[in-house]
Amino acid sequence: MTGSSTGLSSRTAAALAYGGWWLTGALFWFVERRDAYVRFHAAQSLAAFGLVALLIAAFGVLAAMSLSFEPAAFVPLMWAAGLTWAAGVLLWLWAMWKAASGDAWRIPLAGTLAEKLNRSRT
Repeated sequence: MTGSSTGLSSRTAAALAYGGWWLTGALFWFVERRDAYVRFHAAQSLAAFGLVALLIAAFGVLAAMSLSFEPAAFVPLMWAAGLTWAAGVLLWLWAMWKAASGDAWRIPLAGTLAEKLNRSRT
């Protein structure tokens, strides 16, 4: 693989794109100019972990709101937020490992969105 325009190897840059969930995905997606492998993983990180973060936040907001309207829903909504976070951590570890090993592994739905993001940027 060619080197990333960041000065890092492609595999290292792709793995680091997942390092801070969607934040580093966005950073590498904006910074990387020539390495398609890094750009794909950065866009996939942005899409996948942006969605995971939104789901966790939505469950948290719904849980807080439920205290006023349906207090019995608070605990299940907090469990849903916690399980979403735990699944996100497992996905994050797997995605970093796959990127570092040179595999262009596609996360369902996020991989398709990543390709669309990269097409719109070129």
